[in-house]
Amino acid sequence: MLDPIELLDILGNENRRRILQLLSFRPFYFNEMAKRLDVGPKAVIDHLEMLERAGLVECYQEQGRRKYFRIARRTVLEVAVSPHSYGVRAYLSEDAPKDDSGFEEAEASLDLKMLKDELLGLEKKRYELRELLAQIESREMEIKQRASSVAGFRAENQLESEIMTALLCGGANSSELATRLEVPEAVVLDSLNKLKERSAVHLRGQQWSI
Repeated sequence: MLDPIELLDILGNENRRRILQLLSFRPFYFNEMAKRLDVGPKAVIDHLEMLERAGLVECYQEQGRRKYFRIARRTVLEVAVSPHSYGVRAYLSEDAPKDDSGFEEAEASLDLKMLKDELLGLEKKRYELRELLAQIESREMEIKQRASSVAGFRAENQLESEIMTALLCGGANSSELATRLEVPEAVVLDSLNKLKERSAVHLRGQQWSI
């Protein structure tokens, strides 16, 4: 016989509820659950032993391999609270009271509401992400414009300014800069060396950088 008070105590722990939620998708072995839930293996084993004693989960082993855990049976725990009464009961789905024909419908409605709330939450995060991306792009444009202006002060001609602007987004070799600016590499290399003499750019190996 199921003890509803004991089940309430067991389900009062968040990690045990998370384990049951995880097992509702498919069987898991304990180390896999520990990684998924970011909980220590010893704690997961303790929780599983308690859930197993309560008859909520069971373990099995496939051909001598690791032990897997799964939901043992469909268990229903009901709590009824009103201004003048309080009641708790637990039963297996096959032992469901005859007058509880609407339970599955109510459970489905609850699942649908949870899914809807999760979708709304994801949509909110997507909107926040778009806003953040727009702010990043705007700030990036401001920085590039300011950096380009500062680079212009250190450059003695248009090509040097374009070279320094191109290097703002990261190092490059002379060949890459020549291709990007559509200027002969020899001309680009000459400008780079002049900028280097004025300490406007630096050369590390084959890479030029600001």
